[in-house]
Amino acid sequence: MLASLLLITAPAAMVQGKAVPSKSYSSCAALRKDFPKGVAYSALAAGKTGAKVNKSVYNENWQKLPAVDGLICAKKNK
Repeated sequence: MLASLLLITAPAAMVQGKAVPSKSYSSCAALRKDFPKGVAYSALAAGKTGAKVNKSVYNENWQKLPAVDGLICAKKNK
């Protein structure tokens, strides 16, 4: 049973890893060209901001770009 569970989850993880390449950005302006509303670590962090959930991009850039509450370069709602 454990083997079948691993077979079911492993392909999804591999596809997910290939679909989202990590990229380093030098500024919020550069990041917003690809993610206009910013990047979120999770759907919970994104909330209603419209930020795109992308853990690999978040992990690559959170230390060098403004990150608050799981969001990088998120545009403030007016």
